[in-house]
Amino acid sequence: MHLNCSDAEKVLADTGVYYTSGSGLLRIVKKAGGGITTELVNEQTLRTFLSASINWERKGRDNLWLRCDPPQGVVKALLFGQDRHHLQPLNGIARQPYFGEDGTLITRPGYDPGTGVYSAFDPSDYRGLENSSRDYAEPAMDYLNHLLDEFEFETDADRSAALSAIFTAVVRPALSVAPAFNITATTSGSGKSYLADIIALFAGPDEPYRVSYPTGADEAGKLIVTVLNEKPAAVVFDDMQTNWKPFGAINRMLTSPTTTERMLGTNRSATVLTRALFLGTGNNIEPERDLRRRVVSIRLAPRHEAPALRSFRNDPVGDMKSHRARAVACVLTIISAFRAAGEPMAACPPIGTYDEWSRLCRQPLIWMGLPDPAQSLIDQVSHDPDRQALAALLEVWFDVFGTKSVTVRQIIAKAEEHPALMEALEDLPIMDGRYINRGKLGWFLSKNRGRRADQLRIEPGDSSERRSWRIAVG
Repeated sequence: MHLNCSDAEKVLADTGVYYTSGSGLLRIVKKAGGGITTELVNEQTLRTFLSASINWERKGRDNLWLRCDPPQGVVKALLFGQDRHHLQPLNGIARQPYFGEDGTLITRPGYDPGTGVYSAFDPSDYRGLENSSRDYAEPAMDYLNHLLDEFEFETDADRSAALSAIFTAVVRPALSVAPAFNITATTSGSGKSYLADIIALFAGPDEPYRVSYPTGADEAGKLIVTVLNEKPAAVVFDDMQTNWKPFGAINRMLTSPTTTERMLGTNRSATVLTRALFLGTGNNIEPERDLRRRVVSIRLAPRHEAPALRSFRNDPVGDMKSHRARAVACVLTIISAFRAAGEPMAACPPIGTYDEWSRLCRQPLIWMGLPDPAQSLIDQVSHDPDRQALAALLEVWFDVFGTKSVTVRQIIAKAEEHPALMEALEDLPIMDGRYINRGKLGWFLSKNRGRRADQLRIEPGDSSERRSWRIAVG
């Protein structure tokens, strides 16, 4: 059977349509409007293709060879087998030229074996990008700014963050990981979704994948694997009603090139690539806890009492749809000019995990004279309310107990007679109404074990009878 499998796999590979991924066998699907996506190949589709593409025969009576359907074993092996000899891995889809790992701008469409990326675009739209300079970058930046002219950003850093989201959309296939972007405002009708539409068009010509933000950890995992199996250019969590909750799957999709989650409607798990642009829109929303260092915020501040009634003089979405290649080329021109200038790096706080992103989507904008587009992310980490609440607890704990080992029961008992300790505990996610939940407090202490705040940290105590905790200094 292995010879049949190998020959059939070669036929699949030669089409240039079928590829492998962590989820299984994929095929490229071209949409009516010219866009592309992927879909998991099921048994029926594969069986039909193999039947139409290969002559299968079996021995019948009198040793005569008779036409037959593809053997079930071959179909199963191609779908679920782990050994591949001809099919190429698909690491991403690009809708425009993109940068390879060595920094080379790849301007030829189709599958690139070096990167594992399949791209679909008209190369004639992107000629001359390799020979860019500052003289070309300036008008390119003017054009990008023109698209954002009528949005009322809270600060210039927010405008820069929006431009960084545009850069991220264009180069996302070249980045192993990238932050998400939170587009927020104080009121409805501020242009949040409209801005998201413009940014998403830089990622690809199709409509972005719009979904509601998940409400729980299990839902988050199944949603992410379902969405990313289709290799969308952009995913928009539209009209979010809550903050960005740090569910495990959300954290992983923003800090790892792949994530493995359970598939919807089955007990099977699938590994999917995370190379998509993630945007979220909502009023007065922000990332929480771990996501504060993984989500860049873009704040709009409309200066009208009824911004929903405001009309735009221009049509940036229409311009993008009509001249998308020109707009994308502007981004690539600026990055190429930055690279041609020797990649002069501005002195700014490093962002762990996102070095690649910073080099392509942050530093070129600073080089062009814009504020640091990652300023909101830096501020979020510096002014983390969870860290501040922990610091307040550790400070009053140290004042009350010093470095003595204490149990959860003892902490709660002391809080009844010590208002400052009770106030610090009430700011933590450990309350059931007006009362402290012992289990939640124990979980909180375990989760924050070793975490430093103002030179103090929680460590396991010395008690041998019950689990205890103490404050360590330094």
